[in-house]
Amino acid sequence: MPIYTYHCNSCGRTMDVSQSFSEDVLTDCPECNAKNALKKVFAPAAVLFKGSGFYSTDNKHSAGCNCASCKK
Repeated sequence: MPIYTYHCNSCGRTMDVSQSFSEDVLTDCPECNAKNALKKVFAPAAVLFKGSGFYSTDNKHSAGCNCASCKK
């Protein structure tokens, strides 16, 4: 099940909640009991390329390349 991060606009609390896709979105804060105060926090996924060099080993064009993107 995915874990969603919620932030309360009333008390400022941030919490992580494990919910299935079919469950309704939470709206009421369990800390301060404020109605319609919780909002989902959307953050970009962190992508890390580790190793000797993805670009230089797998995606780099050769010196004599004649492709359209290298001619620019």
